[in-house]
Amino acid sequence: MIPTSFADAAALAVSHVSLVVLLIKATIILVAALGITMAMQRASAGARHLVWLVTLGTLLVMPALTAWGPLPLRVLPATALPSAASLPSSALDVAPPATQASDIGALREPTAAASGVTASAPSFLDGMSGVTIVLAIWGLVVVAICCSLLWSALTVRRIVRNARALETKEWLTPLWEVSDRFALEEAPRLLCSGEAKMPFACGLLTPTIVLPADCEGWSLDRRRAVLLHELAHVRRHDLLGHALGRLVCAVYWFHPLAWTAAKQLRSESERACDDLALSCGTRATDYAEHLLDIVTSVRRDATPSVALAMARRKEFEGRMLAILDPQLRRAAPSRRQTATLITTLALLSVIVGAAAPAPRESRVLVDAQQAAPAPERPEPTPRQNPVPTPQPTLQPDSRVPRVDWRTSISMSTRTDTTIVEVQRSVGSAVDDAMRIGTSVSASASASPSTALRNFIQSGQGQKSDDRPILLAKVLRTDTSATLRRVAAWGLSDYASTPVAAEALANAVRHDASAGVREMAAWSLADGDDGTAGVVDALSAALRGDADTRVRATAAWALGNVGDRGAIDALVAALADASPEVRTRALWAIGNVGPKQAPRAVVSLLADKEPRVRELAAWALYQIEDPSAAPALEAALRAESDKDLQLAYIRALAAMGEKSVDAIRGLLESPDQRIKTMAVRALAGGHAAGPWPWPWPEPRPYP
Repeated sequence: MIPTSFADAAALAVSHVSLVVLLIKATIILVAALGITMAMQRASAGARHLVWLVTLGTLLVMPALTAWGPLPLRVLPATALPSAASLPSSALDVAPPATQASDIGALREPTAAASGVTASAPSFLDGMSGVTIVLAIWGLVVVAICCSLLWSALTVRRIVRNARALETKEWLTPLWEVSDRFALEEAPRLLCSGEAKMPFACGLLTPTIVLPADCEGWSLDRRRAVLLHELAHVRRHDLLGHALGRLVCAVYWFHPLAWTAAKQLRSESERACDDLALSCGTRATDYAEHLLDIVTSVRRDATPSVALAMARRKEFEGRMLAILDPQLRRAAPSRRQTATLITTLALLSVIVGAAAPAPRESRVLVDAQQAAPAPERPEPTPRQNPVPTPQPTLQPDSRVPRVDWRTSISMSTRTDTTIVEVQRSVGSAVDDAMRIGTSVSASASASPSTALRNFIQSGQGQKSDDRPILLAKVLRTDTSATLRRVAAWGLSDYASTPVAAEALANAVRHDASAGVREMAAWSLADGDDGTAGVVDALSAALRGDADTRVRATAAWALGNVGDRGAIDALVAALADASPEVRTRALWAIGNVGPKQAPRAVVSLLADKEPRVRELAAWALYQIEDPSAAPALEAALRAESDKDLQLAYIRALAAMGEKSVDAIRGLLESPDQRIKTMAVRALAGGHAAGPWPWPWPEPRPYP
């Protein structure tokens, strides 16, 4: 439709400009996110996932920010306006109300007879502008994509409704263990369906894990590996992020970078879940082998798009390389890093979204007004019998309203100042975002605790936090054991700082309440091996504390700190009367990884508790000391428990050629599981399946 008036032309131009500006802003945000994530290649997948999540959320609110637009950026060409001195006086007045509706209406609607043109039959598109047609096409595609997502959601609902619940001990035990490890308040539903080819997570309000029909034949190790990955999605609330990505693709379906952002969001969420599973003790090679078997067993994955499948062939190669790369950082970003990253990205997005392009001021017009101000018009002489005179007919585009040029100049000056401030804010925001990416990337080769401490101590321009000082004072001086326990729990976030480490170490040694000592030991697990007094305090508690829970938690904390100086105290704890303490000490020794297997670890292969014997085999598996092969072979011959036999075979497989004689006889075993494990061990590498992980229980809460 051709505009028939100045107002229609202006409205059409504004609509075109608004759409182009929105597209440009979305492109700037997406390109900035792409650059930030490229600078964070050695950072954790969780940090990159956070960048894409904030970016996609920004795209949804971008139209509102663009409409708000309180930051005018005068980058458009100035409008060529004549000076006021050259305009006739009649052009500076507004037509009387009596003539506006009639005269201008007559101009907008000329009759066909007056123009001499024969009227043609109107078509459907005659009443639609180009912007309206574009918006109609956009809306149709959005509706089509939303209908596709709705159909996918209905498909998932049908699969869940027809699936059967897995309620046997073989499934509930690992499900509860993993849920407890991830601190989930309630374990998700676990279902089995013949329509599912690949394990997937679904359900925004009621998280559900759906497994394929052949899951009944999985080993316990594979069950744990699958549950670790799928419950990691639930723990990280990836289903909400996945839904956000689908919604952004529906709104920005025309923008290729929007689809790329949604794809990267999903890819980084899968890698972050892999990292979380590996951080729970799953060996990388074993986890990769499980993933490979699951992917290759499915020829055509028909998982609905609204669900999160465990693996897809298109992204499998990159995930395998990431899983097997020992140099990648797998720790999730800390609270401070998360808050800083979100704040920086949100600030950058608000500035870009609120910026509105505006035409530059016409300096010629302003100079003319300053040099020759318009003369005042004399007051009209009143007449006794005024005779109405016909008003001159004005063209719609020739009417120029009066302008107070001094106000205009003042506003222009303020706007120029605002532009400078906005430019400085944008530059600062970009520098902050890139500095975060560089900081996280540069810390990839360092230990997670050291990297976190360096990042926190860098300050990032933030005010120092006094909470560790106040909590440490409460822990040292308060008379209430309940409040001291809460203070010790709160100091876990600051365990790498000297003030918190000193207060917690002192509480572990001297506090009268066993509950406070246990909580302090638990909090010190987040400390760093370079923090003075941490290892000594935990070692002293492990050697001499009267409470079993304190000794067990101290052993677990020493395993998390990872200082080899604690090996002597951990080896001494292997003689503890409590099986729980012995189990924790074995796990800690395997996690610290001494060069040679202590004799006390080998001797526990004959412990009366099956759980202790299993953890002894796991520790030897981690240490990979060939001298322990004869003891493992003897324990394998004497063991009657099939699961423990599999554990011993896994440990023997890590010994290399020293284990061949012990494994040779197992090739004729009537038990198919043992025979399969023996073949895998001889084939090289470690036997399949993640090892049982001693969950950090007790996990004390205030």
